[in-house]
Formats: sequence, structure tokens, C-alpha cells
Amino acid sequence: MTMFEYSKIILEKVSFEPRIFKKELRKALRQSTKEEFQQLMSWCREKFGRKRGISQMSLGQE
Repeated sequence: MTMFEYSKIILEKVSFEPRIFKKELRKALRQSTKEEFQQLMSWCREKFGRKRGISQMSLGQE
């Protein structure tokens, strides 16, 4: 299992809680390559975008 696949599993499991979801997404994006970064953001927008506000989400400090 790659880190990318693992990150997707974690994000699905914590998607019920926005604060934890954003924290885990930031962590996953820091550990990803440029290619994985784009893939992960696209996947998140597709899967959670409307529900979690991914498209407008700031990855900086809350």
C-alpha cells in the first residue's frame, strides 16, 4: 500500500469531522510528491468537495 492509498483511507475515515479531516489532509499533502499532491486534491474535491468545502479550503493555520 502506498502512502497515497493510505492517505485516502484515513481521509475517508475522518471525513465526518471537518477539523480532523483538514488536519489529516494537510499532513497527507506535506508528505506527498507534486504529482500525488495534485491527485489527492482532485480526489478530495471529487469525493468531499461540496461536503467539506475542499475547493475553497485554505491549507494554512485555522
